[in-house]
Amino acid sequence: MGGDRVGSARPGWGPACAAAARAPGLWAAAAGLTAASRLGWGATAAWALAGGLAAAATAWHRWRTAWAFPARLQAALVGLGCVGHAPDGTVVVPHRAGRPVRAGVTITAAWRLPLGVAVAAVAAQVPALEAHLDAGVAVWADGPTCVIRCDRARIPALVPFAAFERTRPQAVGCWLGLGMSRRGPCWVDLGTCPHLLVGGMTGGGKSVFLRQACTGLAGAYGPEALRLAAVDLKGGTELAPLGTWPHAFGPVADTVAAAADQLAAVAAELAWRLTALRIAGVPDTTALTVANGGRPPWPRLVVVVDELAEATCPGGGVPRAARAAQEAVAGRLAGLARLGRAAGVHLLCATQRPDAEAVPGQLKANLTGTVAFRVRSAINSAILCDSDRAAQLPPHPGRALWVHDTVEVVQVPAVDRALSEAWIAARRGAFAPAGLVTRQAQTASPSSEGVSE
Repeated sequence: MGGDRVGSARPGWGPACAAAARAPGLWAAAAGLTAASRLGWGATAAWALAGGLAAAATAWHRWRTAWAFPARLQAALVGLGCVGHAPDGTVVVPHRAGRPVRAGVTITAAWRLPLGVAVAAVAAQVPALEAHLDAGVAVWADGPTCVIRCDRARIPALVPFAAFERTRPQAVGCWLGLGMSRRGPCWVDLGTCPHLLVGGMTGGGKSVFLRQACTGLAGAYGPEALRLAAVDLKGGTELAPLGTWPHAFGPVADTVAAAADQLAAVAAELAWRLTALRIAGVPDTTALTVANGGRPPWPRLVVVVDELAEATCPGGGVPRAARAAQEAVAGRLAGLARLGRAAGVHLLCATQRPDAEAVPGQLKANLTGTVAFRVRSAINSAILCDSDRAAQLPPHPGRALWVHDTVEVVQVPAVDRALSEAWIAARRGAFAPAGLVTRQAQTASPSSEGVSE
């Protein structure tokens, strides 16, 4: 059985030995007096040595068992009930398996859990652990041990956009910025997490997130590497500037009917790309890039949808043509989510209503990452990120949960419309002229050499 035994109910020397082991100062004092006696020191010097050794040993023991972070984590696990009981009544607590690994402000340690305590029980206590330790906590199983990673950095109240962009990864990929977490800058490669869902109530920071994400992508990658197809169903006010950028796939769609047309063009582009991949005999864009000598065959295409519910929630009294457009939008989004990853087509969908009606199950199943801002109820939080943690976020604009392999709290970089426009304008001169990504444009493009039907 894993764990340390404490509080034995058996009489005898056991409790006395355990008490002595918890009082290393006594042993240090005794050792000091013995050493002083052998060296022939006087009483004053002997007791001074004994007192100094006792104080040092007591402080060291206190640090190791109560003040050090692993000890605080163990005490928190015990306090939350992650303990077992031996047949003789002994309480068995979790204990570390090996030395903790420290990397900056992050501590990762493996723990042996008592028999009867599952890793899932520890994972269920993550919010309480985070509140008690003032740290971000991630829990997972690794064979017979429970691995707990604690990130002890503080999340800033404000993240300047320019400073955040300076942390952009230089590795190969298409990196989208999420914000600052307890581990530092948080980035995701669209090659590994191709589609994102952004949810939360009004004023939480969804529009700022979309703006900073698109500004960062367009600032880092030229139109030959990235295109943006914008669907703004909040009246076209938030995403309107994207239509003037050189990365624009086309005009910003601000109605459901225009969105249906925009997504039809994206679906046609996706179909052509999939055909090109099939003819080339490769599974995805990455393999085709390698076959082309490191040159991407086409730019990545990011479809940005603001207020998804307007296109997916049928309303009463809606004309038949409008309902048909809604159905077309919902169906094409689901198709892009299913098939887009291999061909470099990505979705970034935002909604104020993270319920099952606004985000159909077929679409949500393929939105592999979630940025969850504060929501009103635990039910909406459970639909959005499979827990109630989004409902427990503080009412701080820009604070969100990033839910992918693990759950992290992030502060989204702050960027207003003027800064976004200035950021793109300062980098526009280095960009090649842009146009629609069509089959004809691809065939005539030097970047598509070797791709033909």
